[in-house]
Amino acid sequence: MALHLIFSIRGFQACHPRTAAGDTLVLLGDGVYCREQAGSPQFAQLQVHCLEEDLTVRGLPVNSDNNLDYAGLVQLCTQSNPVVSWND
Repeated sequence: MALHLIFSIRGFQACHPRTAAGDTLVLLGDGVYCREQAGSPQFAQLQVHCLEEDLTVRGLPVNSDNNLDYAGLVQLCTQSNPVVSWND
């Protein structure tokens, strides 16, 4: 399954139609602002994670089990193929 690294709101919008069931999304940078939208039912077949540090820097609540630290992000990247970056 693919790993999609989403760095912006526009990246999230571009990525959405190109995902498949079982893919994983990681919201990074300004992409963390899409956290609520990514939690909607249309994303139910995807795993969605946020980089915890980016939530904290932006003053967003860090209250989910789906948050990642950098070590977790590296682990996901090494286990996934392909890894696609969305920074539109």
